[in-house]
Amino acid sequence: MSSVLWMDLEPRPAADQMAIDTATVHIAEQAGVRVMRLYRWLGDSVSFGANEAAIRHWNRHALEADQVPCVRRPTGGRAVWHDHADLTYAWTGPVTDHADVRRIYRDLHERLAAAIAAAGRTTALAADRGIPGLVAGACFDVPVGGEVLVDGRKVIGSAQRVYGARLLQHGAIAVQDQQHRLEPYRQSRATTTAAPSTAALEDADATAAAIAADWQQGGACQIGEELTSRILLASVEYRSHYLDPAWTWRR
Repeated sequence: MSSVLWMDLEPRPAADQMAIDTATVHIAEQAGVRVMRLYRWLGDSVSFGANEAAIRHWNRHALEADQVPCVRRPTGGRAVWHDHADLTYAWTGPVTDHADVRRIYRDLHERLAAAIAAAGRTTALAADRGIPGLVAGACFDVPVGGEVLVDGRKVIGSAQRVYGARLLQHGAIAVQDQQHRLEPYRQSRATTTAAPSTAALEDADATAAAIAADWQQGGACQIGEELTSRILLASVEYRSHYLDPAWTWRR
């Protein structure tokens, strides 16, 4: 199965990005390809995990008063602040079983860590530890086993969802430590909070270029106009779902 690289770096609103990720899963399956998409958010935004108790943990009134766009991801995990200058990746491809899902999770992080290291940063994968689950806190409060660290700071937090025989894995690549941006909106105390860090990556464009170079060296080709158009057209179907407050604040 061939691999496709999509450098989709023109910023888009939060709901559009989640709709495109969802559409990519289904259209890529029809096309018989794996897709790695790199993208950016239009302005600062917050995303919640699919089953996160956002109403209990985060102050909806304050977020809306400050006009911070919020969206609930199709995947799991906890809240993420997406800085307008940061980068997000989304990968989709076939899976066979739970072991395959776990293997892909680590393999993708190893590849991303190697790409970031090639850009001049010292990377490592976090040691295995208990998954935080749905308790209070943000995604970047604590690294989960296999996630990417730079100078001890978690720089990539990822989440997954299996659609039949297809996997979506996407994750925030935090160029700067943005954890403090979520602090004013907490309604419940985090069980663990990482210490602030000054460790930083290159800017989003340089980080994206390093990842793209690695994928191209691995045989990925640039996405074509036809496949791009099919995905964007299909994403329209999902956009209203991700714009719906009943989904974003469903729990």
